[in-house]
Amino acid sequence: MWLLLLIAIIGLKTLLCKGLAMGIFLLALWRKGRQLSFASDAWDRFFLSLPAARVQRYAIGIYLAAAVISSVISYCILKLAGYRHSLGIAVLIFIGGLAITAYQWHKKGREYLLKRYQEIPKTILERKEREHSENE
Repeated sequence: MWLLLLIAIIGLKTLLCKGLAMGIFLLALWRKGRQLSFASDAWDRFFLSLPAARVQRYAIGIYLAAAVISSVISYCILKLAGYRHSLGIAVLIFIGGLAITAYQWHKKGREYLLKRYQEIPKTILERKEREHSENE
């Protein structure tokens, strides 16, 4: 019973981490949108000037923030469930998740993120070119 509950908590932590990462990402976009007055030209300039290294740092930072928050919540659930070593278990779950994510990041995640990010400036430039040719 304790093992099944622990597996459920690990699954919940994983889902919570993904949901929190998405929420943090959307919140960051909303905040940046407010800074840019939600103007499409300002967004275009922002994405055209955003270096790929910063995109990687943002992705890692968002993941780490989500992983820490979800681990704290997991610790609280473990404590409420009566596990004796709740903090140790929560730390192990955090480290395990970090190790799995680091492996996936180095295996294919970083290249995928950069490939998808590089499509944004191309799309912006193609759209601007198309708009320019339509206006002539």
